[in-house]
Amino acid sequence: MSISYWRQRDRYYRIIGSRCNDCSKLFFPYVRNCKSCNSTNIVDEEMSKTGKLLSYTYLFETTDEFSNQIPILFGLIELENGIRLISQITDYQDRDVQIGKNVKAVFRKIREDDKSSQIHYGYKFIISDWLIWTYWIYNYWKSNCN
Repeated sequence: MSISYWRQRDRYYRIIGSRCNDCSKLFFPYVRNCKSCNSTNIVDEEMSKTGKLLSYTYLFETTDEFSNQIPILFGLIELENGIRLISQITDYQDRDVQIGKNVKAVFRKIREDDKSSQIHYGYKFIISDWLIWTYWIYNYWKSNCN
């Protein structure tokens, strides 16, 4: 694993952007200079973990390391603080994927390196409507805990 990965590993596990201390503008991903006031007085800021699904698409062609996840669902998400990002959506039923649904960041396996067997983790999003979440927990418990 590369040194740059270890130096930035917090950014893989948490949604970290930046905040300008001069004008309070938020950015994601991290920036070194404020795009609003050009200040360099920038600090790390953990972004909200909840938001709304603005748009989505399914990916059917991937590199070999992600072929076991096809189809992969990606969503354009607007976080509660107004930041927009694109992220993978996981643990969903097709009928529950709708624009405007609430989503929540979760910690999940991203991929496994075949050569080193190292597992890479990071954040993905789930559709967080209460009934869907309850349904998913019930089915998981039913299939794995009996």
